[in-house]
Amino acid sequence: MVERFQEEFKNNIAILHSSLSDIERAKEWESIYSGEKKIVLGVRSAIFSPVKNLKYIILDEEHEATYKQDSSPRYNAKYVAIKRCLDEGAKLILGSATPSIESYYYAKTGIYELLNLENRYGNAEMPDIQIVDMKQEEDLFFSKALLEEIKNTLLKNEQVILLLNRKGYSTYIQCKDCGYVEECDNCSIKMSYYKSTNKYKCNYCGKQIHYTGKCSKCGSTNLIHSGKGIERIEEELKKYFDVPMIKVDSELSRNKDYFSKIYKDFSDKKYSILIGTQIIAKGLHFPNVTLVGVINSDIILNFPDFRSGEKTFQLLTQVSGRAGRGDKKGKVIIQTYEPENNVIKDSKEENYDLFYEKEINSRKVFSYPPFSKILNIGFSSEDEERLLEISKNFSDEIKSQDVELYGPMPSMVYKVQKRFRMNIFVKGSKKKIDNFKKFLKKKLNEFSDTKVRIVVDIDPVNLM
Repeated sequence: MVERFQEEFKNNIAILHSSLSDIERAKEWESIYSGEKKIVLGVRSAIFSPVKNLKYIILDEEHEATYKQDSSPRYNAKYVAIKRCLDEGAKLILGSATPSIESYYYAKTGIYELLNLENRYGNAEMPDIQIVDMKQEEDLFFSKALLEEIKNTLLKNEQVILLLNRKGYSTYIQCKDCGYVEECDNCSIKMSYYKSTNKYKCNYCGKQIHYTGKCSKCGSTNLIHSGKGIERIEEELKKYFDVPMIKVDSELSRNKDYFSKIYKDFSDKKYSILIGTQIIAKGLHFPNVTLVGVINSDIILNFPDFRSGEKTFQLLTQVSGRAGRGDKKGKVIIQTYEPENNVIKDSKEENYDLFYEKEINSRKVFSYPPFSKILNIGFSSEDEERLLEISKNFSDEIKSQDVELYGPMPSMVYKVQKRFRMNIFVKGSKKKIDNFKKFLKKKLNEFSDTKVRIVVDIDPVNLM
């Protein structure tokens, strides 16, 4: 994207991202403030850049959860953009092939203006999509259809993208003799195994332990790997195809130079197959990619979150859009154990409106956004007993309010970085939530327990 903008607008662009040094950031900031550079291209925090005489804010891929910052201050760049445009008289453009349910609802009801792009970039044909029921397959990793299509694609000197939204080699390693699974001391989570470094790693706190090939409890070498990651996919795929492959995940992509090199090398056809997590679904443009394979489409679908269907549809649609972006027609193969699931079937039809109608009706029945507002009160402490007591007392004190309360309940990962975690979810109309926030602010000002930390997240993106 940066290259495309620089070709068109030359040196009139300021670029803001997390890899800039303090000096580089200050220089860009000054060039924006002085009016020297009139276009700002950046990540989430770029929304605060000091643009004068602001005319437009464009949020590309507006559905992305990364516009919401998880740490304090917990702002959503989309809502900041809306407020800034209202205050400064600018226009906001929200772009996405799979808009968030809330945004599309506001567009359908006339709050936003809806504009449709009827054709793909360059008038490319939409790819053919095939659903494969993995219950009927012998291979745990690759269906016969996917292997055959990879073979045909490589024979034509075209490229392949494979998606599996799971990092590392295996989700965990279990001892077959005593049943022990290595867990993180800091977090209540099994440690993933990364073969590239030969280490166990906690994907929450980052703790790493050297892998010895023996059970740390009984010393047995009879270990089994459970849950496949992209490292395992690469290893298994090499048994079938002797071609250059490269893999990428969110951690690797944080290294700007490394990710740029991967992008350039794959664009230059130095690699035939790109294997990655959901990072590869985000707007990458490779005209020679004619096949996309989704190894397991069910991972996000089964999360206990009312947005899991929406996130799955978005991911499948976005990654499907990587196939056939040039003058060659593309194909997508989606592997699943739930071929009759409506989300999977709607993804095959490439029909956002069909999916939206089902999803919005479900949201209305269960009073989920956009028909309500949600607020999460998160509690954490190293003292588990005190945490349970405080969260229970807090819940009792707010029960009198005219909102729906759920909890206190443990977070999906109960302990992270040695802190135990509980949540109270609050749901209600915008008016009721606004009134509740005033009440809550007063309660928090009165709260003085130093052992328990309370964090309020308004409009949480994830409910886990």
